[in-house]
Amino acid sequence: MIGSLVLVGLLLGLAALLVGTDPPPAAVADYLRLQEARDRLPGSLSELASLADRDDGVGWQARVALGRWHLAHGAPALAVPILRSALALYPTSDLRADLARALEGAGRAAEARGEWEALLPHPDAVQAVLRLEGDPLRAAAALTKGGAPGEALTVLAAVGGTEAALERARALAALGRPKEALPEFERYLASIPGDRGVHLEYGRALERAGELDRALLAYRAAGAAGAYAAGLVLEAQGRAEEAIAAYRQSHEPEAKWRAGRLLEAQGRPRDAMDLYWELARGTSRVRDDAALRLYLLHRERGEATQAADAARLLSPALAWLAGVPAAPFATAADPLPSFPPAMALADALLSASPSGDGRQWAEVELAIAESRGSPADRLAIGEWHLRHGDWRAAFRVGSGVLPSVPSPRAYRLAYPLAWWDTVVHWAGEYGVDPYLVLAVIREESGFSPTAVSSSDARGLMQLLPSTARWIAEEKLTIPYREGDLFSPAVNIQLGTWYLGSLLRESGGDLAWAVAAYNGGPGNLRRWTAGGIASSADLPAHLRATETREYLGKVLTSWLTYRWLYGS
Repeated sequence: MIGSLVLVGLLLGLAALLVGTDPPPAAVADYLRLQEARDRLPGSLSELASLADRDDGVGWQARVALGRWHLAHGAPALAVPILRSALALYPTSDLRADLARALEGAGRAAEARGEWEALLPHPDAVQAVLRLEGDPLRAAAALTKGGAPGEALTVLAAVGGTEAALERARALAALGRPKEALPEFERYLASIPGDRGVHLEYGRALERAGELDRALLAYRAAGAAGAYAAGLVLEAQGRAEEAIAAYRQSHEPEAKWRAGRLLEAQGRPRDAMDLYWELARGTSRVRDDAALRLYLLHRERGEATQAADAARLLSPALAWLAGVPAAPFATAADPLPSFPPAMALADALLSASPSGDGRQWAEVELAIAESRGSPADRLAIGEWHLRHGDWRAAFRVGSGVLPSVPSPRAYRLAYPLAWWDTVVHWAGEYGVDPYLVLAVIREESGFSPTAVSSSDARGLMQLLPSTARWIAEEKLTIPYREGDLFSPAVNIQLGTWYLGSLLRESGGDLAWAVAAYNGGPGNLRRWTAGGIASSADLPAHLRATETREYLGKVLTSWLTYRWLYGS
């Protein structure tokens, strides 16, 4: 044991020496040589081609420069294999666009279209799909799927026929115009009445248009695929027995969960428990919720053995809610230290060009090394990102290693103390556990200050601009600009105040506050209006699947932070 510790100490000392010394001059000199070769094109084509044979950052930069030069100078066929090899080494959206242009220039339209479709809904990609796809139906389908339904409608403006009606319906539905989509769906189904998948799409459009009775007919025509949606409509209408029957017809685990909840409400807990046991022993996202219901129901009936069996299936978060000891977090020994040369090179590149290309060069070197490295190499690279304050990159690396190597180093990367001084300051100011703030940041944005959701929530703690303005101007009486939501300091202050306000509103009920942060306090008040026996009953009352899952994720992150760094 002592010998192992000495070995680790020696290796760590060597790491410090390596990080603290200048790398070989040739490492940075290769990049200077690369820059010079790019500046001397076309006279340096052979030199760039030689550099492009390398499978490192220099090789990637050389491939990009060489491929783009050939593309710009009328040789797209030469550019294609070079750009494709660069994309395989380190992919970027700009590089994929270059490859698509080269393929198109080389007369390989079908391959070019595939690359452009991967870049939708970027305007250049939209124009390329319109240019390359001669079949308006296929073009419209690709545009709608790629997030450009408005352009799809334009393509279909003068196209008739059954298939065109279906693509128009899909584009209109994607644009949030369900009433206009309905006659197009109906035109298609009049010709092809047996298409169950389209019946399901039609039912969703009818439901969004407020035509619930017709939506039910469409969902039923979709068979088992529409049963879950039918059950939701029936349950909302108070038709519990019909809803249970619909849910039982569905193959969706969420439908079985809803059926169990309705059976409980009808005073049929044994029938509900049969469904819960099926779910708890499975692998779906509702298995933890089903295990919690089983534990509570068996405990209520004094069935200690069955309750204990259910408790063993609980996740740490739901075990905490239920007040039972959770299984310990999975842990493994840290791998022996590794010192990928890319780390020292990355530091040297940053020093050589702190305000120029150095940052991009370093990121490429590290990304390539990470993609090929062992878990020990990847942990070392993640820790490099941690030292340089790139919390999102450290989180990404740690989260990738953690499932296979749940070691303390992997946990610290996957659960970093990001913006810790700022978090601690505002958490203390507003009465919130700083680890809870970090848990919310982790699950909301993955530590990306520039994150923007589909609902326009922004920044680390994913605040809507309207909510952020209300907090800043009405509650904190501080200046507010919308762009400030991408500032970690501002976003953390506003988000922590909001989290603290929800804790105060709930009387300190952490689970209620977390669920309200996602689902909205108004919804939480409605969902729990009849009262709940304890926090352990809260997940069963959360009508939004997203909110129920969010509660479990944030609580798991919070408990992990407390376990990792001390409560």
